[in-house]
Parts: sequence; C-alpha cells; structure tokens
Amino acid sequence: MKSCSILCVIGYGMMLCFGYLALSGAAFEPVRYMVIYEMLAAAGFATGMYSWLRLRRGY
Repeated sequence: MKSCSILCVIGYGMMLCFGYLALSGAAFEPVRYMVIYEMLAAAGFATGMYSWLRLRRGY
C-alpha cells in the first residue's frame, strides 16, 4: 500500500514536471524534445492514475 502511494505521488509529479516543460518549452528547441516531454507526461499521468485507482480500491 505504501509503495503504491509513493508511486502515485511520483507519477503525478512526473506528469506535472514534463507537462510544464512541454507547454512552456522554448521556441528554438527541436520538436523531438516536445514529443518526448509529452510522452513522459502521458506516462506519468497513466502511472499516477493507475496507482490512485489501486489505492482507491484498497489493494
């Protein structure tokens, strides 16, 4: 249960961090960095949501 809650916090933190980088990236950065940031933000959101649902169910 404790590891799932830690994973939830890390996942949502990852989503916020990389989402901010994807949205506020400099105009001179290559597009591939924006795509990588978006994919990492999506992975963080999926991890956070999955672990939050597991915590909500009580597993």
